[in-house]
Amino acid sequence: MYGFQMYGDRYNVVRCVGLGPGPLGLVTLETLELLERAPRVLVRTARHPAVEELRGRGLAIVALDDFYEREEDLERVYAGIAARVAEEAKREGQATYAVPGHPLAAEATVRLLLADESIRVELHPALSFMDAVFPLVGFDPIGGFQLLNSSDLGEGGGRLLNPRLAMLVAQVDTRLAAAEVKVTLLELYPPEHLVQVVKSAGLPGAKCHAMPLSELDREELFDHLTSVFVPALTEEDIYDFQRLVDLIAVLRGPDGCPWDRAQTHETLARHMVEESHEAIDAIQREDPEHLAEELGDILLQVVLHAQLGREEGTFDVHDTLRSIIRKLILRHPHVFGEAHAGTPEEVIAKWEKIKASEKGHASVMEGVSEGLPALLYAYKLQTRAARIGFDWQRGEEVLPKLQEELDELRESLLEGGPGIEDELGDLFFTLVNICRHWSIDPEIAVHNAGRKFARRFSYVEELAAREGLDLTMLSLEELDALWERSKRSEEPW
Repeated sequence: MYGFQMYGDRYNVVRCVGLGPGPLGLVTLETLELLERAPRVLVRTARHPAVEELRGRGLAIVALDDFYEREEDLERVYAGIAARVAEEAKREGQATYAVPGHPLAAEATVRLLLADESIRVELHPALSFMDAVFPLVGFDPIGGFQLLNSSDLGEGGGRLLNPRLAMLVAQVDTRLAAAEVKVTLLELYPPEHLVQVVKSAGLPGAKCHAMPLSELDREELFDHLTSVFVPALTEEDIYDFQRLVDLIAVLRGPDGCPWDRAQTHETLARHMVEESHEAIDAIQREDPEHLAEELGDILLQVVLHAQLGREEGTFDVHDTLRSIIRKLILRHPHVFGEAHAGTPEEVIAKWEKIKASEKGHASVMEGVSEGLPALLYAYKLQTRAARIGFDWQRGEEVLPKLQEELDELRESLLEGGPGIEDELGDLFFTLVNICRHWSIDPEIAVHNAGRKFARRFSYVEELAAREGLDLTMLSLEELDALWERSKRSEEPW
């Protein structure tokens, strides 16, 4: 029994009764007696074999199928039916409401009634359609399973899937619904994975049709009494985040890989940088296949560090996920809260204010990691300073500073001494400022320059080989001539 509200001297009671998955013989004696004592019985749908039998016994049956005819959206159908049942309970003091199967198994109207604090709900259980399906497919549910409605597996439904558990998809009533289920399942399951279409479970003549997942919607097998049973995948066929976490734990385990077992946070640090640069290279090359691979390598580094943290007792992958999820929600109040941000600039400004309030930073420079690549580190420092107004108004104003730094470097080079490194650093820092004002990523600019040099030099080598020249024996003037020919080969005609 659940929460209720009292009206006068009567309770507004809804007795939710399960009719089981088939004929009246599957209904419990207690349920049958309750139905026969009711002045009338509201049924969600008359499309159930027990309903006609109840009418044959003289029961007053009120079918609510007209809600399906009036509304196209199922949520509105269920809401309307639940409101109708609750209204009867309030008017008459009680209502008897019968649903197919078990009242708590894939029954949206009952969930809505349970949430209604103005009525009191009594549940009278029955066999569910699952009790009829599992013997047909030979499945023992003791190991766990997942129950979903076909409508759950529309667009975005893949996030609900757990391929380590068997799954029963209810109410696959049309080929279109079967097609949507198939498309979603194919996100995780191989096309050849065998599934079973179960028709009329609990009724005489119930049948199972086994087929590969890829053929699920090929035939007209579907009606309102059709479900699809999807066996669990073996671990070897699963490619998800949890399997990656498990694999890393094995590699780091006593019988794992000697290299992986020898790693520490410190030894792995350079690999994180290298993999990130390789991902950037794939982005620049517009190579999505390569990018997918490189992002996997970055994810490997993340999970390796999380496994090390788990072994040390400092943190694990769940702490990492919890941290980033909380941060994303907290720092996007314009998405997950009531704040407003109409432009990227407003978003950044709000982000910085939230970060400052979270960590109580005394300096706008705090939080910029010194472990970043040098050009990116300089870029972030300058960006932080610019947000409080410490910046040139226009990019052209930086150019005299560039000339100043060049003059100071020239003087330092002529004089010699330890100041050369500082002057070179100042020059690079100013060049980064120029990049920032013209919205150019300095890392990408330098990287592209390196790629261009490598491409042109390879052409120089090709020219030399074609003409029988030994590069090591050529003068600088001859090498420069080949270099100019290489540059001209890239000029548009």
